Amino acid sequence: MQDSVTFRFRLTLSFWLLLLFAAILPSWYLCHRLYAEIRAEAKENAVLQLRFVLALMDRRPEAVQDLEHLQNWLAETGGRFNARLTYIGRNGDVLCDSHVPSAAIPNLDSFSGRPEFTQAMEHGTGTDIRKGRFDVRLQVFAAQPIPGGGAAPPAVLRVAVPAPHALELLNGLYANYLYLLAAALIVTFFLARFLSNLIRRSAEAVSRITRAVVEDDYAQRVRFHPAHEFYPLGTSVDEMTRHIAGTVQWITEEKHKLEAVLNGMQEGVMVLDAACRIQIVNRALSGVIPDAAFSLGRRPLEVLVNLELHDACLQVLSAGGEAPATPHFLQIEIGRDRVFDVTIARLDDEDGNPGAIVVFHDISNLKRLERVRQDFVANVSHELRTPLTSIKGYAETLLSDPKPDLQTEHSFLQVILKNTNHMVKMVDDLLQLARLEARAEPLKPQPVNPSDALAAAWKACFSLAEPKRVRLEDLLPKDEIRVSADYGQLVQVFRNLLENGIRYSPQESVLEVSCKVEGGKVVFSIHDNGPGIAKQHQRRVFERFYRVEKHRGTLAGSTGLGLSICRHIVENYRGRIWVRSPDPGSGGGTTFQFSLPGSDAPQDRHESEGSGHIA
Repeated sequence: MQDSVTFRFRLTLSFWLLLLFAAILPSWYLCHRLYAEIRAEAKENAVLQLRFVLALMDRRPEAVQDLEHLQNWLAETGGRFNARLTYIGRNGDVLCDSHVPSAAIPNLDSFSGRPEFTQAMEHGTGTDIRKGRFDVRLQVFAAQPIPGGGAAPPAVLRVAVPAPHALELLNGLYANYLYLLAAALIVTFFLARFLSNLIRRSAEAVSRITRAVVEDDYAQRVRFHPAHEFYPLGTSVDEMTRHIAGTVQWITEEKHKLEAVLNGMQEGVMVLDAACRIQIVNRALSGVIPDAAFSLGRRPLEVLVNLELHDACLQVLSAGGEAPATPHFLQIEIGRDRVFDVTIARLDDEDGNPGAIVVFHDISNLKRLERVRQDFVANVSHELRTPLTSIKGYAETLLSDPKPDLQTEHSFLQVILKNTNHMVKMVDDLLQLARLEARAEPLKPQPVNPSDALAAAWKACFSLAEPKRVRLEDLLPKDEIRVSADYGQLVQVFRNLLENGIRYSPQESVLEVSCKVEGGKVVFSIHDNGPGIAKQHQRRVFERFYRVEKHRGTLAGSTGLGLSICRHIVENYRGRIWVRSPDPGSGGGTTFQFSLPGSDAPQDRHESEGSGHIA
C-alpha cells in the first residue's frame, strides 16, 4: 500500500510538472504578451482619438465660447465617435461631460484622483484601462491638459472609449486563471489516481504470480489482453513460471530417486562438502549415529567422536585435484562390539569444489562370527585334547607294563572308556548341532504335552540328580496345555536345561519347572538355586563351548553344547530362549526361559514315569 501511494504521488507530481511546463507556462506567457500588446494598442488608439478631438476643438473656436456651448459640442462630438468626453478643471472638478446632463455635473465627484488625470497633470498625457463607474464594460481612458479658450478655463480633456473585445476576454481569462489552474490540477490528480490504480492492479497480478511461485504454486497464470501494455510482461512471467515448474519437478524427481537409492542402501552414507561439513545422510546412518537427521551442517567429529575418521575425511578433502581419486579405507569401532568398514571417496562438483562421500559398512556380525569361530576352534581343541590326553596316557601306561594286574587294567580301561564316551557324546552333539543349523531334517511340529516331555527328560537325568539329592518340582498342568513341536526335540531341550541346573545346583536343592501362556505362546521356566550367571556372560551362554568360569569346564558329562542345541531347537519352532540371573521372582539362582507356539489340538499321551514332584 505504501508503495502504491508513493507511485501515485510521483505520477501526480509528474503530471503537474508536465502541465506546468507544457501548458501553464507557455499559455501564461502568451496571454501575458498578448494582453500587454492589446492594452498598449488600446491606449494608443485612445490617445489618437484624444488628439483628434483636440484638433477639432482648435478648428471650432466657437465651441469653447462658454461652458454651455462646450457642453453641447462635447455631447455632439462624443456621440459621433462613440466616446465619452470630459472637460475637467485643473483642480479635478468636472466642468463638462458628454454623457452627463449639465444639471447633474455639479453632483459628480472630483476626478483629481483618477490615474489618467494624475498622469496628464504630471507628464502631459495620461492613460488607464478600467471599468467605468456608470458602465460595467472595460473602458480605455486618455487625458491631456489644454490651455482653454474664450470663456473656457484651462483644463484637462479626457476621452473614454470602450476597450477592445479581445482585451475584455483576456481580462476575464486572467480573472479566472486560478480557477482554471485549480481545475487542471484536480483533473490531473484524478487522472494520475486512475492510471496508478490501473498500473497497480496489473502489477499486483504479476506480483501474485511471483508470490505463488515462491509458495511452490505453479498453476497460477497472468491473463492480459493482447492490447494491454503489460501483455509482454505477463507472457514472460507465464513462460518463466512454466519453466520453473518443469525445473522444480525435474529436481524433485531426481531428489526422490537419490533419496530412494540412499535410503534403500543397508550401508550408512554421509556426504561432506569442501568445509568437511555434513550435507546429506541416509536413513541407514541412524543405526550408526543417533539422530543422524539432526547432524546436517556439523563436522563428523561433532557427531561421531572418532579422531581417525575425522582426520581421514580431512586428508581426502585436502588432496589436490591432480591426485588420483583413490578411496581411503579404514576400520573403526563405534560403541560396544560395533565394527565398521569405512570407505571415503573424494567427489568434485562441476566447479571443481571438493567433496567427499563416506560409506559405513557394518561388519559387527562378521567380527562376532570370526570370534565365535576362533573360540569354537579353541574350545573344540581344548575339549578334545583333555580326553585324548587321558586316553593316550592310560594306553601308554598299559603298553609300558606288559603284565598289569587285572584290577589296574580294569581301572585304566574304565577311564579310557569314559573319555571315549565323552568324545563320542561331544561328536554326536556337534553333528546334531550342525543338522539343526542346516535344518537338514524337515520340521514336523505336532501337538505335544509338555508335561510328558518333562517327565521323560527327568527320567534321563535322574542318575545325575540322585547323587546330589536334587528334586524336581513340576508345576506344569498335566492335560491343559499343548505346544507345537517335535516330542523328541522338546524332551532334549528339557533334558539339557535340567542337566545344566543339576550340575550347578547345591546339594539337596530343588529344580522348579513352570509355565504361563502369553500371546498365543507358552513360556516355560526352569529355575535352579545355583550361583547364578553374571550379566556380562548372559548374552553368550548359548554359544558353543562357552564357559562362564574356567572351573566349570571340568564338570563331568558336560560337552558345552547343550544350551546351544536348545537355542537352535527353540528358534527352529519360531520360539525364543533367554536367561535371567539372579531371578527377581525368587531372589537368587538362575532361571532359563523359552517359548514355543501353543497348540489346542488333541495329542496321544506319551508314557512317562512320575508326576508332580519327582524325587
